[in-house]
Amino acid sequence: MFRRSDTTRTVGLVIAGLSAAVLVAAAGPARPPAAPPKALSADVASCEAVAARARELGDARWSADGTGAVEALVDIVPEAPASAVPEAQVAGDPAVREALGLGSRDTPVEVRRLPGSEVYEVSQVAGTAACQSLVFARRTPGKPLAILPSPALQGEMCSGGYAHVGRAGGQPALIQIQRSAASPSEAAASRKPLVEIRVTPWTGAGWGRTCKVGLAFRAERKLADRLCARPADCKAFEPTAGTLASAFNRAKAQDALNRRAPAPVRYFPEGPPKGSESAVAQVKAYMAKAQRPLPLFGATPITSVMPGYSEDELDFVPVRIDGRAYVATVGFPGIGWRQDRSATLVTLFEPGKTVTPRATYIFTDGVSGLESAKVELARD
Repeated sequence: MFRRSDTTRTVGLVIAGLSAAVLVAAAGPARPPAAPPKALSADVASCEAVAARARELGDARWSADGTGAVEALVDIVPEAPASAVPEAQVAGDPAVREALGLGSRDTPVEVRRLPGSEVYEVSQVAGTAACQSLVFARRTPGKPLAILPSPALQGEMCSGGYAHVGRAGGQPALIQIQRSAASPSEAAASRKPLVEIRVTPWTGAGWGRTCKVGLAFRAERKLADRLCARPADCKAFEPTAGTLASAFNRAKAQDALNRRAPAPVRYFPEGPPKGSESAVAQVKAYMAKAQRPLPLFGATPITSVMPGYSEDELDFVPVRIDGRAYVATVGFPGIGWRQDRSATLVTLFEPGKTVTPRATYIFTDGVSGLESAKVELARD
C-alpha cells in the first residue's frame, strides 16, 4: 500500500503615474523544446513516448490548457462504476479494505483495472489535503485475492499529485503525475521540472523499472481579474498593482533560483513613506481579525482562487497614489499556511477611521510553452 498524505513584512513604495505591468514573461524569450535523445532503451521506451507526445502538443495547447494538458500524454483508466463486476467484488474484499486501513465496508473507494490483466488498483482520497492511498490486488480463479507489492512512488500524493493505472506509450503501467508546489515562474527560474510523470510498466509477472519524464515550461504572468468598489478604482490603482506584483514575483523567482528562504521584497529603494507605520498597523490588525480575507466586492472572479491570503509571505506595502495614502497587501492565495503559488493577489486598502478595501487584482502564473521533456530512469 502507498499513502500520500506570520511572518509579515512592512515595505514601502511611493508611486504616482506609473504604467501598468500586467504581463510578465518569467523565463526569457521563447526557445524550441529540446530534441528527444536518439538512443532508446526498453526501460525508458514508455517514457520516451510520453515525452514525444508532450513535444507534439505545441505551445498553443500548453498555453491554453496549462499543466492540465498533461493528462493528454497518458491514458488513465477511468474509475469503474460501483455496480461493475468483478470490480465491486474487489472493492469489498476484506483483504483490500484491511490493506487500505478502512474499518467500514461503506467507505467509498475507486477501482481501476490494469489493461490486459487481472490486476486491480483500489484507491481512496481523504482528508482536507485530498491525499490518496492505494493498493493493488490480483484475481486468480479459485484462489483468494492476492495483495501485490506497490511500486515506489515519489512524495506525497496530495492535492497536486496522484497515481492510477493506465497506458503510457501503449504499455500497461502505473502512472504517477506529480505537480510541483512551485509556481511556473519559480520552476522556470530554478530550471526545475514543473511536472514529473513516473511510469512503472507491468511486465505480466510484476512491476518493471520505473522511468520518469520531467516537463519544464516557459512561464508568463498576467492580470487575470480586477474587482473594485467603484469602476474608477480599477483603472486608478491598476498601475500600482502591476508594479507591486512584478516586484513580488521577481523576488520569488530569485529565491527559487538561489534556493534560499524567502527574502524581503524590495519594492522601492527609498523605503516606506514617512509616517506610514500607523496605517500599516491598522491594515494588519484588520486583516488578522478577519483571517486575511480577499475582498471581492460582491463579484465572482473569473479566476478560481482560494478565498483569502496565505499567512506566509504576506507583505503590507504603504503607497501613495495621486497624493493619497493607501496600504497594499501582496501575497499568495491560501488558507492558513497552505498556498497556491500560481497566482498573486494585490489588494489596495484606504486607512482612516475604518479600513476600506478599494480594489483587488489577481495575477495568474501560467505556462506559455514546453521548454523541455527530459527522460531518465528513476533512481529512488
